[in-house]
Amino acid sequence: MSSEISQPGGLKVKGDFTTRFRDNCKVWLQTNNLSGGGTVKTRDENDEEERLETDSKVPDHEIYGFNNEIKSLQHFLLDQKVYKEFKSLVILGEYGVGKTALCQYIFNDKDVKSFYAPRIWVSMYCKDTKEGENKKISVLKRILMGLGVKKTILEEICNDAKEEAASNQEAASNQEVGEIDRETATEKELSALLYALHLNLRWKKYLIVFDDVRDKDNWDEKLDLKLNEDEKWGKYLSDGFPKGSGGRVIYTTREETLAKKLVAKEHEIHRLWPLTDHQSVWKIYEAVVHVKKKDPPRNDKKCIDELMNKSRGLPLAARRLAELDPVFLDDEGVAEGSTHGAAESQPTNQNSS
Repeated sequence: MSSEISQPGGLKVKGDFTTRFRDNCKVWLQTNNLSGGGTVKTRDENDEEERLETDSKVPDHEIYGFNNEIKSLQHFLLDQKVYKEFKSLVILGEYGVGKTALCQYIFNDKDVKSFYAPRIWVSMYCKDTKEGENKKISVLKRILMGLGVKKTILEEICNDAKEEAASNQEAASNQEVGEIDRETATEKELSALLYALHLNLRWKKYLIVFDDVRDKDNWDEKLDLKLNEDEKWGKYLSDGFPKGSGGRVIYTTREETLAKKLVAKEHEIHRLWPLTDHQSVWKIYEAVVHVKKKDPPRNDKKCIDELMNKSRGLPLAARRLAELDPVFLDDEGVAEGSTHGAAESQPTNQNSS
């Protein structure tokens, strides 16, 4: 989702870069509804407007400061000691901390690609989801289509479920109470889709990433749940995910309560925190400035500390702030030892994504 950043025309600011950086930062934060007392706030978890449909493509930017997290995910996916076990992991963190980018990076790791087949990326938000459609059914259909199941087959499953439910309802009056099939068409379709998914994943070493899972998505069950003997198969999501062939599932979410519903143990939740390394945040900022072919601001402690303060260590915030033009006045002297020349201040309009 892109938003337009407009810098006020005729902006007159005197003083050092820190003062002007703060003013430019404030413009961006207020425009993107992230400002609260000059600092970035966590967005409302129930805000649907800023949800994006993501894909598995490698991030178009370098990832800085997450070397330990990358190694941890590689170990989770490539550990040969438990290569046959089914395992799931939740990456938990606030908006802009880099959950999706981290998963995209590891999803496309050459060792991971050679180790897992199929690999499926599921964006929990999908603009093509039909209004009123059961959300679990919608996600299962997208997984199956990613596995090559044709849309016509999925339509047949839906129609068969409706017909069977209607037929059972008509015959109910002629049956004994204990023999009545009370499953709805939705329940029957869900069960059939889970069975189809199980067949398509059986004996396969699969990797599935569910990106940006939220409570409203109704995807809140543990996938390693064991079925009781008296329970009907196809009732739980776990039935669709075969065990014993080394399947892996990764979720990303902002919601801690939901994260605890998705996995059985606390160590299966990987908390992704904002960066604390000032230089990593500055590298993120500099990389965007370089791509935009702008003159970089002075690389001194004061500027770096100010960037860290305004971005709060969030990679997305650092990148977005880099899209703003630092204001240098023609009559301003350059700091001693700096190689950066004065740049003209001009009103700009930029799109950020």
